[in-house]
Amino acid sequence: MEYEMEWWGFSKQHGWVVLDRSISSNGPGFQEDLLFFRCRDSMTFTEKREKWNPPQYRFAPNHLRELAAAERIEATAELDALKSLWPERQREMQLELRESAKRAEAARIEEEKKQKEAARKQKEAAREEKSQDATAGQ
Repeated sequence: MEYEMEWWGFSKQHGWVVLDRSISSNGPGFQEDLLFFRCRDSMTFTEKREKWNPPQYRFAPNHLRELAAAERIEATAELDALKSLWPERQREMQLELRESAKRAEAARIEEEKKQKEAARKQKEAAREEKSQDATAGQ
């Protein structure tokens, strides 16, 4: 099944938003929270997948269709301007996500090393205690 790589919508809380489907967790069939890009401040935020429904989020064409004529013209121009900026914003967002994933992986590896070191020290202490018990028993 083919789907658009971007979902443009409007939220009363967030204004114009983009759901970038090239981000794997935003794809169909996943249960993870969605990662949206908020256009007004170029920030990302997460949202529970089940909240991605009207009235919280309106698909852009549906939102525009419901506006009065003058508002629709203004909102359409605003949306078109945001879409023209999207490729650069998308690159920035994806770079930020990659860097964040690298930091998370480095932290995971560091935590794993600490756990292994703690387990090694625990084994050494147990061997030392066993050795001392054997020496004391002679």
